[in-house]
Amino acid sequence: MSLSKVINHGEGEKHSLSKALLKSFSLVTATAIGCISIASSATAVEFYFAFGSRGSGDSQFNNPFGIAVGGGGKIYVADTANNRVQVFDSHGGFLSTFGSSGAGDGQFDSPSGIAVDGGGNIYVADTANNRVQVFDSNGGFLSAFDGDAADSLYWPYGIAVGSGGKIYVADTLNSRVQVFNSVGGFLSTVGDADLSMPQGIAVDSAGNIYVADTANNSVQVFNSLGNPWLTFGSSGTGNGEFFSPTGIAVDSDGKIYVADTNNNRVQVFNPNGGFLYAFGSSGSGNGQFNRPSGIAVGGGGNIYVADTFNNRVQVFRTPEPSGIIGLGILGGGLVVRRLAKRG
Repeated sequence: MSLSKVINHGEGEKHSLSKALLKSFSLVTATAIGCISIASSATAVEFYFAFGSRGSGDSQFNNPFGIAVGGGGKIYVADTANNRVQVFDSHGGFLSTFGSSGAGDGQFDSPSGIAVDGGGNIYVADTANNRVQVFDSNGGFLSAFDGDAADSLYWPYGIAVGSGGKIYVADTLNSRVQVFNSVGGFLSTVGDADLSMPQGIAVDSAGNIYVADTANNSVQVFNSLGNPWLTFGSSGTGNGEFFSPTGIAVDSDGKIYVADTNNNRVQVFNPNGGFLYAFGSSGSGNGQFNRPSGIAVGGGGNIYVADTFNNRVQVFRTPEPSGIIGLGILGGGLVVRRLAKRG
């Protein structure tokens, strides 16, 4: 099966407010204790920057699929059709590259998923070689493994590293997830009877497993024991619906980010799978996508998207909250609560 076939399948200060200032806001009076809130016109996310173009040179891509963020904000990209990994600084500046086409140690055939652990080791789903390769922080080859000896990996796409060094692999054409220990020893399988060609995978700090269940147009969440816990999504173009979702990430607050690939957008959900917002549309401009695949979340509210067929990475951020986020009435006076700006 070709690669293209799988891809497409705190307390604030108190101030008085002048009438002029009050008129500048839209106020909604609450029924409880005279509390007042301010409607915000801010978007859920904003375009931050992008980097990359089509090609085979440094900082150029050929259908980049997977993306991860490591220590110091380093950005790691599985440059799939160039059969290599590229590493960038937190601003998208090129740092290094490793890998070439082939089946030997440190060589790749359509690498798709990528993950980084706390020690800086890099894990790559070497898709068409049906294996995972592990590298040190400098891109030096460490090891490789190909799954359960009785039933090896078959076209693995997504990869994630959890607590204790466990390695989670979306074993795509086996329609399951395989779990390995920190040295690649097989531990268990997840979702054998539930998944259909899953491509994206993420793990939270509690060991819950989030899977972009691509051919089922849904997201499935399993607990740390591998038992089904939550499913959401269906086929379509509306909010909470998907068309071949391939990438998934979860942040420290439990929000779930899904690269809704063939709908050319990203959708964001609360920890219970409730739709929060979406961003993106079809195109090549800033904030537009052409088959977005990998997605990662990092510090400072940044969201990183491998914009695959536009051969670039786009970075978004949640906007800084307004200095004024709410008003309340205490002791007969208006109180303004403020949030500290993000550093």
